[in-house]
Amino acid sequence: MKLTLTVLCAALALLAGAAHAATDVQGPQGLLKGQVPDNVAALKRVAITTFFVQYVTDFGIETKRKGGDIFFSKWKGPAPEVLAAATDALYLQLVADLKAAGVDVVTTEEVAAQAAMADLRKIGRTSPATINDGSIKKLSTLVSAQNVPLVLASVPDVRLSNYATRPLEGTDGPGNLVGWGEQSSQWLRGTNIELMSLGGIHISQAKIAQGLNATALNVRLTVALVDMGITTCGNAGGECSGYGNTTGLVKPNARFVEAGTVFSFAHGGQQAVLGLQKPVAIAGLKVMTDIDRLELKKSFLGSDTKTARSGGLVGFLARGAGADSESADFWVSFDAAELQPALASASSTIFKELAQIMVNPK
Repeated sequence: MKLTLTVLCAALALLAGAAHAATDVQGPQGLLKGQVPDNVAALKRVAITTFFVQYVTDFGIETKRKGGDIFFSKWKGPAPEVLAAATDALYLQLVADLKAAGVDVVTTEEVAAQAAMADLRKIGRTSPATINDGSIKKLSTLVSAQNVPLVLASVPDVRLSNYATRPLEGTDGPGNLVGWGEQSSQWLRGTNIELMSLGGIHISQAKIAQGLNATALNVRLTVALVDMGITTCGNAGGECSGYGNTTGLVKPNARFVEAGTVFSFAHGGQQAVLGLQKPVAIAGLKVMTDIDRLELKKSFLGSDTKTARSGGLVGFLARGAGADSESADFWVSFDAAELQPALASASSTIFKELAQIMVNPK
């Protein structure tokens, strides 16, 4: 392992020249925090080498009580072409906001013409891609913009000291829910990234940055539409193992989520990452759920009943259902025509702060 890392570092140094240190930064509104390459001048010319959106279409939550009650929500999702158009609109919004701040953005045609982009495409996935994070009960559709490669490893999860994502107010705390720490901190599992190809990814980005005399910029935006919570055994704290009703709750909350929304830079042999620190509401998207609560009634005789539809995530996991499964406890829907303008408008708040940091990092 040490030898591999040494070889990789040496290769990057040869490709990119003298390495620059990274600068700790935080945006003026506190939305973005992390690091950028120390060479400020290089940040004013960027080549977008990856850009994708993680649409979290399915979301589950599970209690620690005996029997492990699980509730599961699912989008009544728009057609793939709607997600593709929305993702392209986000890309164009980023370019517009960067240019407005004085950042030179290399055209997609120039980036695509770089030989190393072909290497990234070989490593990447086909867009759209479905990712099933079974252990943290998320199913996502990943969509890449402007035909750029869909490479997850270029924009890893960001670990934050505090998370804005919490169980719904008045419901069980994280200590009574299975894997809540993972659910709030991981929006795309580490095992899903192209770990075995990190060397090739870094070297390809270094080549692209060098060839275009620019900083390679990688973008991952994570969009979720609902928050969920559960009350069990009288909403008692700690692990709940007794019998009693369990109520699952759902609340529409369309937002770009913290930790999962990440910008990473590759320049001069250095990798630097900025992460979103708090959710940004997608105010222009009216989200609806077909029900706002569901109760699971336990019986000493071993039979369980639900006050709404049956199946849910229990059936989803048991059958190994995929993205086309119709199993869900809560259905989430919205007007597809609202998606593109709402995402573009909300994202601009994030992109403008990104541009401010790149032009004048502090």
